[in-house]
Amino acid sequence: MCTQEIDDSDFFHQDFSTASEWENFSAQLEQVLHEWKIPSSKLEKDLETNQLLLCNWKILKDNITFSNTDFEILHYKANIGQSNNDLSKHINGTLICQCFLDLMSSKNDFLPGDVKKNPEPLHPIARWYGLRNFVILRPVKSIQNESQIRILLSSLHIALADSACEVPIFLQILRKEQNVFLGVCEHGSTRTSFDIIHSSTIPQTCRYLSGIIDMFKGKVLYDYLQPVTVGVRLSYSLRKFSSNSDIEDKRFCLNEQPGNEPEDEITVSPKVILCGTSVDPISEIVLNCTWMNVAENCVIDSQSYSDFDPLLAPQWSLNINYDYSPVCYTTECISEYLNLASSRVSITEYYHNLIDEPAISTSGLNPLDRITESRVLKFSSVLPIRGIVSAERMSVSKEEVKRLEGPINENNIMKMLYYLFPDAHLEETANTYTFPDSEIFDPLKIKSAPKDSLVHRLSVLLAFVNANFGGKTAIAQLWAEFVQEMRYRVENSIRIPGVQPGFPDFRTCLFHQKLQMLNICIERRLIREGRLPFTMTTSSLDSKDTQNDSEEEFFDCHEADDEFKTDNKHSAWNQPTGRLSKLGNMLLVNSNEPLYIPITQEPVPKTEDQTEDDAEILLKLGPGSELRAQMMSASLLSDMESFKAANPAGRLEDFIRWYSPRDWIEDEHSDELEQDTFGRKGTLSSRMLIPGNMWQATWEQAKPVPARRQRRLFDDTKESEKVLHFFEMMSIGSLVQLTTAPLFHAVIENFECEAGELVDIIPDWNTMHKKIIQNCCKFSRDEMNYFKESCTGKWTLLLNEILNIEYLISQAKSLRMKLVPNISQLQNEHKAVLTSLLKHDETELVHGAKNDISVNILKLFTEAKKLQSEQNIEVKTSNEKSSDLPCPFEKQFTLRACGKLVQRGMGGPQFLRAIVKNDDFRICGAFSQDTTLL
Repeated sequence: MCTQEIDDSDFFHQDFSTASEWENFSAQLEQVLHEWKIPSSKLEKDLETNQLLLCNWKILKDNITFSNTDFEILHYKANIGQSNNDLSKHINGTLICQCFLDLMSSKNDFLPGDVKKNPEPLHPIARWYGLRNFVILRPVKSIQNESQIRILLSSLHIALADSACEVPIFLQILRKEQNVFLGVCEHGSTRTSFDIIHSSTIPQTCRYLSGIIDMFKGKVLYDYLQPVTVGVRLSYSLRKFSSNSDIEDKRFCLNEQPGNEPEDEITVSPKVILCGTSVDPISEIVLNCTWMNVAENCVIDSQSYSDFDPLLAPQWSLNINYDYSPVCYTTECISEYLNLASSRVSITEYYHNLIDEPAISTSGLNPLDRITESRVLKFSSVLPIRGIVSAERMSVSKEEVKRLEGPINENNIMKMLYYLFPDAHLEETANTYTFPDSEIFDPLKIKSAPKDSLVHRLSVLLAFVNANFGGKTAIAQLWAEFVQEMRYRVENSIRIPGVQPGFPDFRTCLFHQKLQMLNICIERRLIREGRLPFTMTTSSLDSKDTQNDSEEEFFDCHEADDEFKTDNKHSAWNQPTGRLSKLGNMLLVNSNEPLYIPITQEPVPKTEDQTEDDAEILLKLGPGSELRAQMMSASLLSDMESFKAANPAGRLEDFIRWYSPRDWIEDEHSDELEQDTFGRKGTLSSRMLIPGNMWQATWEQAKPVPARRQRRLFDDTKESEKVLHFFEMMSIGSLVQLTTAPLFHAVIENFECEAGELVDIIPDWNTMHKKIIQNCCKFSRDEMNYFKESCTGKWTLLLNEILNIEYLISQAKSLRMKLVPNISQLQNEHKAVLTSLLKHDETELVHGAKNDISVNILKLFTEAKKLQSEQNIEVKTSNEKSSDLPCPFEKQFTLRACGKLVQRGMGGPQFLRAIVKNDDFRICGAFSQDTTLL
């Protein structure tokens, strides 16, 4: 082994044809550019004003590695439109590319902040240079070594040269938050180098245009025939507003008058929950004064003198910065209220003696009433006297009314109760209910209650007391007072105000249906006791029918007259009774007696939950159950008994002719002389002839009993007690779920009133309003599923929509009060400006400082300056001509040079942008040179 010869040529052989790591990196970069088809890009149409900010951007991304360092290569391309193939390749005798055109275009100088509708913020390269197409090489970890930066830049140059790419490529260096980029773009013999300088200290000479121009000319290697074109923007910030603010007190409707404690006094009104924000939604107003495309030899801007007077600026524009984290009163109040939807705490746990404890002393009652009263005690006399109306109607002083103890004091709880029941306060009529008695059915209508009804007012008050008076305890106190008032009104037959008349309307919420049921029970009791119903009394303050003449309303006395009449055709024990009127000219089938319509019992009203329970019971009993047949034929039996009492000689056929005419089939006669004018010739329908059907069985069971002597189908006392028990046994969570839909409905109506004329300036108001109405409609019809644990996000989305509308209304009101406070009716130009500002767009003010809005802006700056002078006497005055405006917080200068040179040929584009702030200084430069002269 040791004697074998070793071939040194194989051992020490080195292959110099192998590509290095740096060459592989350059090849990868070039390959990515070809895959994205960047070198074949064509010229596009010219950019419009602020188009880079408003258009969509296409972003391509890839990863490459060099020397154990990962890089991201990104291609940013703005979707401008179709390519401009007709554009000449020569301008002033110089070959051009898209990058050069964008650098020399001033349409996208001084772009405002990112608009809300763009999900991705505009890249700084596009903002500073105005480029629509560029590539960025971004290291995953920051690169600060100068040698590494030079190697990477050389790779960019090689990739551009080998691929003939005319799109600029940038390399991000230093820390990412500094946004420092170095780049290059080559077209023909022209190479443009991009460089950025970022510093926290500002040289004194660079604060003015004169120093920026000297820096620019020192960097440009050639002298151009045309002067440097200058663009200047001065920005003024206003953050403190001394007046014209639309922010109301955070205590909602609490009075803070001198001498009164806010916690003890409230003012209850339809706007008891304030619509607005806790702070001004406008955090800053930025006024921009701009001069575009000014020759350098026409203006002077130095430390001692400046031609840039903001009052003489040809272009004024506004930017509004909004506070995106304010507390919205209405949304916060509703959110706190909805958080109690899962609470199982019962109201009786707070007020377990709600029924047993008397609520008013009897010391103030008249002693003669005790002497002359009947010995038979009434049901209402053994129960405690409750209700706020007792103090007014029974001449009992308010001091003798004993209210339930709770976090809400007596004065505030009385104001709330008088707001709910204005008929109890005879001296106050401002809060009376004015909603219409009937409304046209709308399938998209929220299943709630009529506008400004008792349900709406109570729902809003419950949310209000929860947010301001102690949470669950305050809710329990107000609800207990409300239930006591309901019981008092039922026992004393006093109508409940703010409730739509008639049977329970299934188009409304269950809470409103329950109150309608109570009113029906009260009215049935009045009629049963021989008193006038609600429609014939003048005591209902909220009814619109009280002005009708009482002469037009009367009782039908047929039944009373029938008591004393005797029909000779019938025996003494079978006299007809309970007749209402004749049924046309019809006669009985087997008699020549007229067919009379009987007086029947009123239909049985039912709420939606009762109807569902009855349907469920009938479904469980099955078709063959005797109890099911009794339940279904209860009303039919009553009507048959009334019919037999009114028509002693009547038969089932006569009852069918009146009750169900479709089941009576008349005979068709060919001879007109044989036609029956009394409707007696005919037969029953096939379903009536089935042996043992329910109609025949019920007819045989029915006895001739008039309606007034029958057992009541509807027991008003029992039904009213069911509703009161339903109210008394309710838990906090059930109460919240019962009143959430009316609360949403009331809030939406309040938003409509708050918006007023502002609906013309709020962007997409109709769309948002229609969407929230539809979502609230779905919620009100399926609220039980919305409150399940798995569906809590549904009402959360609805709450977010309410938050957006409330915030937009606050923004619009604040803008309206600041920019056009002295104009009663907005003009079209004012609406256009406000709408644009609400869209987060930079809005130009026509005629500059002479615009009406501009004058109000100057007043705001003047008031802010006076306020600052009062707070700090040593405020330094500005040397500017305009004393109303402070020193600009930001200056931007844009310098451009291009075209013919003084000595020879054409020069490439030269660009520089300087951004000067209080503690931030940035220079973005793009300088071109001819590579043939290097």
